[in-house]
Amino acid sequence: MRARLTLVVLLASCGGGAERATPPSTTTTTSRPAPGPGVHDHTPHHGGVVGMAGDRHLEALAAADGALEVWVTDFWRRPLSVADASGSVTLELPDGDRRLALAPTADRLVASGPRLEAAEVTARIEVTVEGTAVDMDFVLPVSSQAVGAAGVPVHGCVPEPPAAGAPRCTLAFGQVVTFLAATPDGSALLVAAVDRGVSAWRMPAGTLVAGFEAPPPIAVAGAEGLQRHPEAATAIAVSPDGAEAVVALENRLLRYAVASGRLAGALAAPHGVQRAVAWSPAGGMLLVTAFYDAAGHLLRAEDGAELGRLPVEQEGAAVAFAADGLRAAVGSDRGPVTIFDLDAQRALHVLAAGRAPSQAMVFTRDLLLAAGDDGTLRIWNATDGSPLHEIHVDGRVLRLAVSPDATLVATGAADGAIRIYKIADGTLETTRAWHTTTITGLVWAGKTLVSADGTGRVAFWD
Repeated sequence: MRARLTLVVLLASCGGGAERATPPSTTTTTSRPAPGPGVHDHTPHHGGVVGMAGDRHLEALAAADGALEVWVTDFWRRPLSVADASGSVTLELPDGDRRLALAPTADRLVASGPRLEAAEVTARIEVTVEGTAVDMDFVLPVSSQAVGAAGVPVHGCVPEPPAAGAPRCTLAFGQVVTFLAATPDGSALLVAAVDRGVSAWRMPAGTLVAGFEAPPPIAVAGAEGLQRHPEAATAIAVSPDGAEAVVALENRLLRYAVASGRLAGALAAPHGVQRAVAWSPAGGMLLVTAFYDAAGHLLRAEDGAELGRLPVEQEGAAVAFAADGLRAAVGSDRGPVTIFDLDAQRALHVLAAGRAPSQAMVFTRDLLLAAGDDGTLRIWNATDGSPLHEIHVDGRVLRLAVSPDATLVATGAADGAIRIYKIADGTLETTRAWHTTTITGLVWAGKTLVSADGTGRVAFWD
C-alpha cells in the first residue's frame, strides 16, 4: 500500500495535536533522545536530508562522486530493516534524467551514479520497505554550502493552463499548507505545510531558495502511548529587514535565517501551543499568543525573554503591531480586540468585534483590520478606536492580506473564495473562486498575491 496522510483537523485553526497542552518543563532538546514513541525528530542522523511521508521517514545523502544513500525509519525514527527493500532514485541531470536502482546493504539503500558537478541535485526517491511504498522528491546538497529540502514541489511554480479566473502558476505540496508569510520587500515567500516544514521561495518566479532546517528533536515525558499526529507551523513572523523569521511550531518558537534556512536557535516561549506571532516593525520585539492563555506576550526577539504581558479577556487570538512599533493589537476568543500602548503597556481602546475570535489582524496606516470566525471583516480608526466599516464575508475568515499600497485588503475564507475589498469604502473589488477548499494562507509578496488551501495548492495571482 502507498503511504498516505489524511488531515482531519486543520492545524492552522486548532494549533496542533497531542502535545498542544504539554508544558515546557516536560520537554528536552539539549541532546538527541533515543528513537521511540514520544520523540519528534526530523533531524539528519547521517548528514543527509530528512523527509516524511505518512508514517515513514527517508533520509537521503548525495556525494560528489555519485554515491546515493537512503535510510528508512518509522514515524519515531526507529530504523526499519531494508533486507527485503527495493527502490530507485531518479536524478535530474543537465543531460537528462538518470534512473538508478537502489540496493539494500546492512542498514540502508545505496546507488551509484555519475559524478555530480553542481552544488545540489534534484532526486525522486521511490522505495518499498516492509510492504509500504514511499516516494518523495528531494533537493540534495552536493557541496557543504548548499541547503537541501524534502517533500516540496522541486520544480517551482508551474504555470496553470490559461483560463478565466485562474492563477498565473501554482505550487503543489500535496499536504495542507498552514501558513504563508513574505519578506517586507516581497522578494521571498515562506510556506509552512503539514509534515513538510517551512520552505523559502524566490519571488515573483516561485523558485525554491531553501528548506528550513529541522528543529532539534523533542522528547515528551510520559508519552510512551502517544499516537503520531500531523505536525506543521501555526504562524510565521518575518523580521523588518527580511533576514530572519520566527516559526511557531506547536509549543516552540524557532528563529531562522531566511536566505539559508539555517536554524539560529530556539526562543523561550509562553506556556502551551503557540497560536499567533508578529514581529515589531521597530525590530527587536515579538508579540505572541498561546492557546489557553489570556494574554499577549511581548518577547525579546533575540532570545524570547519576556518584556511585558498584555492581558485580554479569556484567551489571546490574532496579534498585530502598528507601523510605528509603539502600539499593538491583541484579539481574544470572546471577540473584543484591544489596542495597547506598548511604552506604558496599557490598553488604549477595547474594540467590539462580535463574540468570535479574530483569526487574522493587520494595521495599515492609521487603520486596524480584523476578521475571524463570525465571517465579518471589521475596519477601525486605530487612533481613536472608532469603527469605519463592517463587511460580511461568506464563511469563516482565516486570513487577511493588505496590498503594498494599502488600498486593498484580501480575505481568505472557509468556502475557498478570495474576496478583495477597497479599504477606503469597504466595497468589493473582485472575487477569486479558483480554490475549492478553505483558504489557509494569504499574503502579498510585492505585486503578487499568494494564496494557499487545504489541499496543499499555493496559487500566485498577478
